[in-house]
Amino acid sequence: MKSNSVKEDTIRAVLGKVFRLYLQSQCYHWNVEGPNFHNLHAMFEVQYQALNGFLDAVAERLRVLGVNAPASLDELLAGGEGPQLSAAKTANEMLANHCADFLSFIDTLRNAIQVLADVRDDGTVGVLTDILEWSEKQHWMMSAAAK
Repeated sequence: MKSNSVKEDTIRAVLGKVFRLYLQSQCYHWNVEGPNFHNLHAMFEVQYQALNGFLDAVAERLRVLGVNAPASLDELLAGGEGPQLSAAKTANEMLANHCADFLSFIDTLRNAIQVLADVRDDGTVGVLTDILEWSEKQHWMMSAAAK
């Protein structure tokens, strides 16, 4: 059924992007340094913990559709096509990279929500709308911190 293929491809793309942001947030949490260390360290921790929960929620949407979730790192990363994880050495680079990556993720979420609304996958639309709201707030907070 074409509708299920569209749903699966769309959800896999979101899952891959969530995983990339999760991994990047975790790495930035480990490696951030500088005068804003404490605040950024804590912010990245909040992000990777929330993104970990989103990984589970999005993967479970695949299972609801009767599709297996990715079973390998390669398969998981293949779903989230786009830029490679952004390496950064300084806190300012981390914030700039993460802001850009969150904007890309927000665009992915908006597109996915539209596609899934068109095929009447209201359950996944609800999950992704919650993630979108959280992501927009994270982007705003990081943008404000980067000023």
